[in-house]
Amino acid sequence: DIEIRVLASKSLSRVSKLNPCYSATVVLPKLLDQCFHDDLVVRHGSLLGVAETVLAFGEANLVQQSEVLNDETKSLIAELVPTIEQARLYRGRGGEIMRSAACRMIECISIARVPLSVKQQVRLLDSVDACLVHPNEEIQMSAGLALNALLTYYFPVSSKGPSSRLQSRVVDKYISIVQTQDNPAATRGFSLALGYLPAKLLAPSSQVLDTVLGCLCDAAKRESLVGGEGDAETRRNAVISLVNVCKTVGINKNTMTIAEAETSPIFHLSRNQTDVVFNSLLESMKDYNMDRRGDVGSWSRIAAMDGLEALTNLSIEASTIFPHSSGRGASSSDPSTEAIIAPSFQTRLDFLDATAKVQHSLSQKKDEKCGNLFFHERLCSSILSALLKQLGEKLDVVRCKAGECLERILTSDTPRLPFVPYRHILVQALGLNERGKNWADPALTFPLLMKAVNIDDFTEPILSGIVVSVGGLTESVSKGSSASLFEWIRGLRTAKATPKIFRMGEVFLGLFHQYKRNGRILLPLLSTLDKLLSHGYLDELLCVQNGTFLTNLMSCLASEANGCGDVKRLLAIVGVSLNLLQPHLETVSIMQKEVLPF
Repeated sequence: DIEIRVLASKSLSRVSKLNPCYSATVVLPKLLDQCFHDDLVVRHGSLLGVAETVLAFGEANLVQQSEVLNDETKSLIAELVPTIEQARLYRGRGGEIMRSAACRMIECISIARVPLSVKQQVRLLDSVDACLVHPNEEIQMSAGLALNALLTYYFPVSSKGPSSRLQSRVVDKYISIVQTQDNPAATRGFSLALGYLPAKLLAPSSQVLDTVLGCLCDAAKRESLVGGEGDAETRRNAVISLVNVCKTVGINKNTMTIAEAETSPIFHLSRNQTDVVFNSLLESMKDYNMDRRGDVGSWSRIAAMDGLEALTNLSIEASTIFPHSSGRGASSSDPSTEAIIAPSFQTRLDFLDATAKVQHSLSQKKDEKCGNLFFHERLCSSILSALLKQLGEKLDVVRCKAGECLERILTSDTPRLPFVPYRHILVQALGLNERGKNWADPALTFPLLMKAVNIDDFTEPILSGIVVSVGGLTESVSKGSSASLFEWIRGLRTAKATPKIFRMGEVFLGLFHQYKRNGRILLPLLSTLDKLLSHGYLDELLCVQNGTFLTNLMSCLASEANGCGDVKRLLAIVGVSLNLLQPHLETVSIMQKEVLPF
């Protein structure tokens, strides 16, 4: 069992610290010899054991001491992975787990700072690159961790940044592969690898950082293609790497002293770059691509939700001033009213001094005049809207992730999210004061979500999200979401809130235009309309004099039916059309001629 061998190797790592001399002279030589055993299980476990033992020595600062590890043993450790490759132990049965173990070996060698020549460093980097193009995701993840450790602890750079040779060998090569390769395994691996690069290679200059971010943003677009076809894994990995790059590089707070600015080879994210990443993540939240595996776009949406949460926290912490907060629904005594944050006197002195001597980009200079503000009210509304829309999704895992993200960002005080419209009402509607909810449970989530739909800022995203669940095929999800939506409409009728019903109609029509020909959205939308029409919940929209909803809906149905080859969607269009065939509305002839000519 692989898990047992992994656990045993980690246990060996702890035991090695108790008697390092015995481990180095007795245990380690035997394990090194068994790495080439004929039995796959033996050589796999031995390679993991060597890796974890070397890591234990590194953590105890024993690698450099010749009385524990002699030069011969260090040389064997340094040449272990290349020797395994020369023996072709990656081929045949068990080759994948040996690749993964070899990546772990490289990672442990790097963290332990085992002495390596430049040639050995480059050789190990080549081994990592070979694993990055492997189609197995676990191997790619292991290779990413190994790459990060190898480039962090070796390949030093000067105060002027990395050499052109190193930059070309790593960053330029990876970007070129992501942009030009037709092999999906290569674009997946190297888009993931860009997120594991250390800051010294990612941001030696603002131009390099721009290039990396641009490459990942392009790869994350929902319409991006690899070899003429969409690839969900590449898009997901690009989103993950975008977030990792932001975490690694950080956001420019303009608080460095002159000495730090002159000696640091790392450029942090500017406001423009931060906005680019935010926009890319918000676009990934609209990824509803499907293939034979189902809703593969949800992989990008889940990764984007984690990314929005992480980048939101980074941008708030980097902002030195919030000129105002959303006053909607907040009184002067409301704890949601944000305090003005001003930089200290010393920080302002350092800032003025650094500005005089250090050249920054034009975008940074513009921000410096009024303080650093990387997070604003419009951005806050967009993020919350995107999360609330996903909270109404039909997939349990998507709802769960959205609920957890909302719970954390709306209840956290470190940092506290500013500019939240009607914070108290939103928190109370979603019941965020009570932690530990199972957001995947439709019977719990949808009633809470429909309590927040009356907040004008979030009406459209919530209705857009819940439509997919109401018209979905999963009985428990469809039943729970339908009951919540119907109850909300009945409440509007009781309160005679007709404008809200009109707003719902506008949202439905907007979805037809936004997701034209997209069956992932339109099929459940048509099913939702069928249910609402059959229960009479749209009578106010149909019977209003001089109303445009009926005309626009028939136009949308006609446009979608024209040239549609999806039988399920055509049947759904027929179902909605039959509910609209009411003589007093004079829709029969229009339906026959325009919508249902087929």
